[in-house]
Amino acid sequence: MISALAPERPRRLAAIALASVQLVLALLVVREFHIESQTFFRILSLAAGGFVVHALLPVRFRLPFFAALSIATLPLALGPRDGLFVLVLGLVLIGICHLPVRLVVRVALLVGVGALFAVWRMELLPAPWSAVIWPVLASMFMFRLALYLYTLKYDDAPRSPSRTLAYFFMLPNVCFPLYPVIDYATFARTHYDREETGIYQTGMRWIVRGLIHLILYRFVYLYLTVVPTQLTTLGDLVQFLLATFLLYLRVSGQFHLITGLLHLYGFRLPETHHLYFLAPSFTDFWRRINIYWKDFMMKLVYMPSFFRLRRRGNRTALIGATVLVFLVTWILHSYQWFWLRGGFPLAFQDVLFWGLLGALVVIGSLRETARPRQRTLAPESGWSLSRALRVTATFTVICVLWSLWSADSVTGWLTMWMVAGNPAPGDLWKVAVLAAVGLLFAGKAWAIRETDAPSPAPWYRHPVVHPTAALAGLLVLGIPALYADRSPGLAERVIGLQTSTLNAADAALKHKGYYEKLDNPSRMSAQLWATESQRPPNWVGLAYTKAYRKRNDFFIGDLAPGVRIDFMDKPLTVNRWGMRDRDVALEKPPGTVRIAVLGPSHVMGAGVADGETFSDLLEDLLNRQVPSGSSTRYEVLNFGVAGTAMTHQLMMLHDRARQFRPDVVFVTDETQFAGHIVSHLLEALSRRVPIPFPGLDSLVREVGVEALGDSGVAVPFQVVRRALGGMGIATRMPWAEGERKLRMAADSLAAWTQRQLVHDVREAGAVPVFLGLTNVVDEPPRAARTVREAATAGFLVFDLYGLWEGRDKPALRIHVTDDHPNAAGHRVIANRLFELIQLHRAELRLPAAPADHGNPAP
Repeated sequence: MISALAPERPRRLAAIALASVQLVLALLVVREFHIESQTFFRILSLAAGGFVVHALLPVRFRLPFFAALSIATLPLALGPRDGLFVLVLGLVLIGICHLPVRLVVRVALLVGVGALFAVWRMELLPAPWSAVIWPVLASMFMFRLALYLYTLKYDDAPRSPSRTLAYFFMLPNVCFPLYPVIDYATFARTHYDREETGIYQTGMRWIVRGLIHLILYRFVYLYLTVVPTQLTTLGDLVQFLLATFLLYLRVSGQFHLITGLLHLYGFRLPETHHLYFLAPSFTDFWRRINIYWKDFMMKLVYMPSFFRLRRRGNRTALIGATVLVFLVTWILHSYQWFWLRGGFPLAFQDVLFWGLLGALVVIGSLRETARPRQRTLAPESGWSLSRALRVTATFTVICVLWSLWSADSVTGWLTMWMVAGNPAPGDLWKVAVLAAVGLLFAGKAWAIRETDAPSPAPWYRHPVVHPTAALAGLLVLGIPALYADRSPGLAERVIGLQTSTLNAADAALKHKGYYEKLDNPSRMSAQLWATESQRPPNWVGLAYTKAYRKRNDFFIGDLAPGVRIDFMDKPLTVNRWGMRDRDVALEKPPGTVRIAVLGPSHVMGAGVADGETFSDLLEDLLNRQVPSGSSTRYEVLNFGVAGTAMTHQLMMLHDRARQFRPDVVFVTDETQFAGHIVSHLLEALSRRVPIPFPGLDSLVREVGVEALGDSGVAVPFQVVRRALGGMGIATRMPWAEGERKLRMAADSLAAWTQRQLVHDVREAGAVPVFLGLTNVVDEPPRAARTVREAATAGFLVFDLYGLWEGRDKPALRIHVTDDHPNAAGHRVIANRLFELIQLHRAELRLPAAPADHGNPAP
């Protein structure tokens, strides 16, 4: 069949050459925009080279070559040891499928082996491999085994050892744990079943579409996502609903990349998604989104259950089979997440999402049954008001349901809707314009031409032209220097898109994860999970070490005095005063200048050894420049504690720091410190800890935040709480509602805290200095505003927010996944602080510097 369909040699060679050029362009786009991971770039490079060899091979050698190439990616991505174990364990599973015993026995054996694997996945038993193999092995086998067994039992699809190995270890599966559920029969039957030139062209179109989806996803992730608890207006709510659903672009982008690449190796697989944002009904939405999953459910769940229930009537069979499909989908979603992330989410919001979506699909299916019409994935032609209204309504409801599925809790999701009645100026106009544009767009008949046949259309409409032009356009877009002078805003946005970084919400969660366990890995975003999963396993939060002391006051917790531990693989010693510092006397010796440094983890020195913190290094630099014979000595006291907010620093000043009679007090924080203040207040309120500062306590009461303790029933609306309270039912404000109210007042809370710190430091006879310092990242966008606010509060400001610009940041971080400064980074901080202290000795009321105090080490 292949030889009959094969084109003449010159045309075939031209198609291979053209696809190779397009693949090189795609590789350049992946590199410019840092799409996915470095591993993906290496695998894609291997696949690009392998494509040329594969396409030039005789047909009978192509499938074995693809299988060998797929297996070769295992050690390339996982390392030789883990790659070998994935291959061996996979062969064990394949071998069980071919045992000469009854199907029920083989299934029982697979379940038993799967249970053993689950015990290893939970790390309850020692294993010779690392935990990184499980997401990869599971993505290859957890659903494909069922389809493969089904084919062995009921289908006569072509089978051979090379085809089986190619199916399970399929390139580029090793890069994508979330992989489309490809049916074995389809995989086998579509291999070079059409002219290869057209298959290659379709593959490149899908690769380009996948790249575009992934770049759009990153734009949504970085610039449009909003933290639910930070919604304050109707406009914020609408943006949140849209962005939450649009984040699915990552899945559709990856799936298009995967199936497009498989096309280049001759597998003419069907599309995985089809205009799912434009579905005119919920039933149609189910058909269009993740089509492979729908087909998987149809083959193994819907059809068998439908025919079993059919004797009770078609209507009952349809309802029962559809309900069962969504029930199984929910359970298998949690099962999949167990293997990929180690958690098994069975949250109430998941039940609601799948239950409501299933109910809507059932209703839609019943309506279609009552009024049968010809269904097709290709939309009708022209523009239709009816279609526009149906598409817009479906899209809106799906956005709402998607926000529920993504929520941390149902209570938090209900609470966020309180802002719907609070439109900001212009919000109603923006929503109206958005609705009008949506209707105009939704009413048009959109179609994507996916034919593999050569097109007789003019050259500019040839299927090769569009993907090539799109790749060239993406490459030009990926060079901001070409247009930065004419469009600096666009260049800045593109530079942001070229960095695989965390958005503000995930960065805050990662910040939290340094000091405590992030309890729900299944709710993390893909970016945050990718970062967290690469952290060394022995890097636990400070709160889970002996160096952390829980307290029953506003402190919540601090460093335990007299403890020495290994923290982030470095020795961390706490002196008798509860400071990560050398031992010092409480009484200040004569002639001593004391500088107290308050702050979070980068002050405490997370990830660096004793003596390597910038406070220790700064003390050495200051004492080194004191002339011999002088009685002046400097002590830089480190009061830093990981995970602390500026309100913690205020507490530290009163509880400990001012007892040492400092001459200068550094208050250190990043630009987002207002959010950390809110988190601290929420923790204190939930623990029923009194706020010891009357001014701050009054502000919290004015905001209207009630106790967030564990007693009583969490009720999201104040009017309902009052009604229940009148009936004698104990209630409490949900955490999400309290958080939203406090975040709306975050600027006022931060301003009060800064002013109070300045007042109390001066009252203690010291000079207040605000040290603006972040971990080793580019200067944050709020830096200038934060510096102005600190100066307005009365601080002398030392602005180090731009300290890391132009430096080799990876060389200054403690780990590839952790932005804390390492020992070299702390030296950079100490040197810059030393320079600033020399420039501001008069404002700091320090002794006059010698004529030549020397220069700090670089």
